[in-house]
Amino acid sequence: LDRTEEPCLVLLSAEECTMYAAVGRNKVIDHGLELLGQSFHLRWSHDDKIVYDTRKNTESKPQTTPNGSLLLTNLQLNNTGPYQVTIYDNAGKLVLEKITHLCVLSPVSKPRLTHTCTDASVSLRCDVGNSVDVNVVWSRNRQTLTGSTDKTLTITKAMLKSVDLYVCTVSNKASEEKSDDVNPECAEDSSSTVLLFGMKLWLMVAILAGGGGLLLILIVITLVCVCQSRRRRATTPVVTQWFKL
Repeated sequence: LDRTEEPCLVLLSAEECTMYAAVGRNKVIDHGLELLGQSFHLRWSHDDKIVYDTRKNTESKPQTTPNGSLLLTNLQLNNTGPYQVTIYDNAGKLVLEKITHLCVLSPVSKPRLTHTCTDASVSLRCDVGNSVDVNVVWSRNRQTLTGSTDKTLTITKAMLKSVDLYVCTVSNKASEEKSDDVNPECAEDSSSTVLLFGMKLWLMVAILAGGGGLLLILIVITLVCVCQSRRRRATTPVVTQWFKL
C-alpha cells in the first residue's frame, strides 16, 4: 500500500496540553471521526511508540471504544505525553493524523472547611491539604459567590444568618472536590454586650417591661386596701355606740 500521499485531513497538533486527566481515573482520547461499521487501518502511538494497531499485535494493547477511540484506564503520571492517531482507508490512503497531548495530574484532595470568629466578622478557611495550583470557588446556600476565589472568605456578623450553609469547591484542570456544608456559628462575646446593673441590657428591658405590669397590679391592690381601711375606720364609732345602748 502506498502511504506516501499527503493527508487529506490534518487536525491540530500541539506540544502543550490539550487534554487533562487525573491519576487513577479513566480517559477516552477521541479521534473525532465516525468509523462504526467501516473497515480502516487504525494506529495509536504514545511518545512515538505504537500502543495500538489493528494490523499488528502490540504488547499490553490498551482498549478502544467501538469507534476506535483510545481508552486509557487507571491513569498514572507516566501516561502524560502526546498521543497520535493515524487512520488509513482500505486503499492505504491517509485519512486522518491527529496528535492529542495528554497531561495527567494528581487529583485535588477534598477540602476541609473551618471558621474563626472575631468581634465583628467571621473568617472561613478552605484547607486544601497538599493540593497545589487549585482554583477555589465559594457558595452560600448553593449559590456561587462571585469574586470570592481566595482560600479565606471573610463575612461580617451582620451578614451572617443562622440558616446559611457555606461550601468551598477546589479544582484543577483534571478534578474537582467539594467540602462538607458548614453553618458558621459564633458564641456571643460578652465583652461587646451592653450591660445594665451587671446584666445584659436586653434582659433588663424584658424584666422591666414585665415588671411594669406587675407593679401596676400591686398599685391597684394597694389602693383598694387603703380605701377599705378608711371605710372601716369611719364606721367603727357608730357600731360601738350602738352596743353601749
